[in-house]
Amino acid sequence: MALDIARSSLYSGQINLWVEDALTRDYLDALWNDPAVKFLIGGGREGVQAILKDAEEAGYRNVYCVIDRDFGKSNHADWSTPGKTFRRFVLPRHEIENYLLEASALQASSYQNRGLDLQSIEDRMLGKSRDLLWWSACREVIAVLRGRFRESFVPDPTQSVADEKAAFDHICESDWFRKLATEAGSSSRKDVLTLLKKSHAQAKKRLRNGNWRQDFAGKEILRDVAGWMCDRARIPRFPTSDSEFYTDLAKQVARWQAANQKASGDLVDLLHALKNRI
Repeated sequence: MALDIARSSLYSGQINLWVEDALTRDYLDALWNDPAVKFLIGGGREGVQAILKDAEEAGYRNVYCVIDRDFGKSNHADWSTPGKTFRRFVLPRHEIENYLLEASALQASSYQNRGLDLQSIEDRMLGKSRDLLWWSACREVIAVLRGRFRESFVPDPTQSVADEKAAFDHICESDWFRKLATEAGSSSRKDVLTLLKKSHAQAKKRLRNGNWRQDFAGKEILRDVAGWMCDRARIPRFPTSDSEFYTDLAKQVARWQAANQKASGDLVDLLHALKNRI
């Protein structure tokens, strides 16, 4: 009963949206400026999804979450599909920081105090992306290998497992164990090298066609360009922590995008989808 009261108090918004961190909350709040949305911070991808599952099992129908795509797949194509009722929204960009990689918005920020032109800021972001080619390829291959060996991992047994054979069968007859030899067989040193070369080639293609802005690690690019364009010593009362700095910058970018009608269509779609589910 106490837990239900606590949940009811927590989920007091018309739309209760769990997000991964403060930057996501403050960016979307400034971009949407919509009192219908109550933001809640879940502390990372796994935490957010676990909390959403708890809310769903408790019967709360006005609770949702939005998470970074990372190296997985977005469900953006189904956000506005009639009849779809899922409450977990996966962004179509790598992570929320990718939405901040807009040279005009960064140039207009009060933290840009070096008199930089748009092309200089764009070139800085592109240069950082170029520096990350092999790093990005490496991370992508690690994500592939993680998926091979962790996806559908053996679940915890129920208490009905009471002897050696039951314990053995629970592990060795699981879907994960059945595919283990196949996955291991396709993960040799040669296979890893092939994957790396393929991922590197894909990263170079994204660099050429401009998709680096959506698919590269936005967090690293943002931190590089933000640190470069800002002379901290010239700003009175500069934020006391890096996290506060990036969060405040995110709010400034969001306000510029909203004022100049430059909000990403993805995020406009997200708000519409949330409102359509009320």
